[in-house]
Amino acid sequence: MAPRFVRSTLLAGLVALTPACGEKEVRPGLILLSASCAGTQPLAGVTHLRFRVTAPGLDTPRERVSTVNWTWARDVPTVPPGADRVLEVRAYVGTPDQGGQLVSLGRSLPFSVFEGEDEPNPQVRVLLRRLGEFVPVNRVSDPSSCSLPMEARAAHTATTLPDGRVLIVGGYAPRADGTRPVSATTEVFDPREGTFIPGRDVGARAFHTASLLPDGKVLLTGGAESFAPVKLQPTAQLLDPMTGARSDLTPKVARYQHAAAVDAAGHVLLVGGRAADGSGVFTAEAFDSASGRFVDVVGEVRRVDTTLTVRDDGKTFLMAGGADTTGPDPKVLALGFNGTDLERLANVPPRLRVPRVGAAVAVLGRPDESPRPLLMGGFDGVDPSQGAQSVGASEVLENETTVRDGPTLMPRSNPCVVSLPDGRVMVLGGRGTGIGTTYAVPWVELITPHAGSQPTVLGLPLMPQPRVWHTCSALPDGSVLVVGGVDDSTGETRPNTEALVMMPPPRD
Repeated sequence: MAPRFVRSTLLAGLVALTPACGEKEVRPGLILLSASCAGTQPLAGVTHLRFRVTAPGLDTPRERVSTVNWTWARDVPTVPPGADRVLEVRAYVGTPDQGGQLVSLGRSLPFSVFEGEDEPNPQVRVLLRRLGEFVPVNRVSDPSSCSLPMEARAAHTATTLPDGRVLIVGGYAPRADGTRPVSATTEVFDPREGTFIPGRDVGARAFHTASLLPDGKVLLTGGAESFAPVKLQPTAQLLDPMTGARSDLTPKVARYQHAAAVDAAGHVLLVGGRAADGSGVFTAEAFDSASGRFVDVVGEVRRVDTTLTVRDDGKTFLMAGGADTTGPDPKVLALGFNGTDLERLANVPPRLRVPRVGAAVAVLGRPDESPRPLLMGGFDGVDPSQGAQSVGASEVLENETTVRDGPTLMPRSNPCVVSLPDGRVMVLGGRGTGIGTTYAVPWVELITPHAGSQPTVLGLPLMPQPRVWHTCSALPDGSVLVVGGVDDSTGETRPNTEALVMMPPPRD
């Protein structure tokens, strides 16, 4: 029998507890949601819970352990005043400090505790998720119901907004007959409610880029407006997800399958990509968010299928991987944008150990861990039908002059990679290679940085279906949302219609 749905709500009229020593601490009200619409129920087999409060300024977490039959007054820790408090609930089979197994985890959104006896207790909500299990998205208002995206998508974008919502844009609908109609729609995933909400149309586009600007707006650039024949989307869109406002813009060059990155000053650099006839687009371009317009960039960047990211200094762009007109280019270019000129910052650029195309890049490490971009996957040549193989080696882009070896991963190109709030990187799906062919793969790996030593890799359970051209987004509770993609692993093209969510094991 599935465990009963546990929901405990503290009435708003309860007063803050003030210890005898005079410290003004409160016990937050907790709504614990412990049902799932599919998969293993979060409390299946659970005997004990650990309630854990973390916050800036707390040297050690506030913790209390109880049986599964917990009570608010006895088991939820008190919290000192301040911002960015997080209440975490960990569920165990067996006693935690005596070898019990951690099986489920949930975290609240950050909340604030205000000083003053008249201030009400903060009310927080924690949704327990089974560790390492891919399950459909749970509708919070009705835990027995799963939420589905509005439509099947591949080669779309998913942008995590400052408030934790995820903006999903465009893409194409994979069909068994090989046609790929392109979508103009948007939708927003709200993790607080577990729902997908329709948004405004933004013009049909797939294989485009979506760039989150410092002010919270999102810039959409490029993309294919249709396939067979390929027609490119000539416009860009500047979206304000908070107000729904939209501005139409016109880039200098139409392109798709390009790379984009944003520096700390709000400059969006666009490089590479393809024209409608499949040839490479070597004209670099930039968007200046301060003026709200596109500006020319001096010089060419002769790469397609490349990656672009920004160093932890907030101003240095690093471009790695990709091919020029002759094949994979091993050089890692460090570029600085000063308004109208794109300057190369190293006279002798470092070289990748394994030149590659179709790679992915994500930042590994928390802000206090000297975070560095990690380049993963790709093909070691331009054309898999001509013998190019998928790459398992990863490489750390240390700085403008140095590249070092990273951990070995499962070999695939075009993986979806996401940086988690705790500094780890998750790698999901992508495209493997057979004899003269490629196919979507279900592999999932979790990479953990370590000071002074090589990162470690943990293989996680496979996704229920292989996926490529999907998106993966970090949610505020530390889980990962996977949307869309294509499964062609059996020779038949099938869309991935479900949105999945997975909670990785905690880092500590």
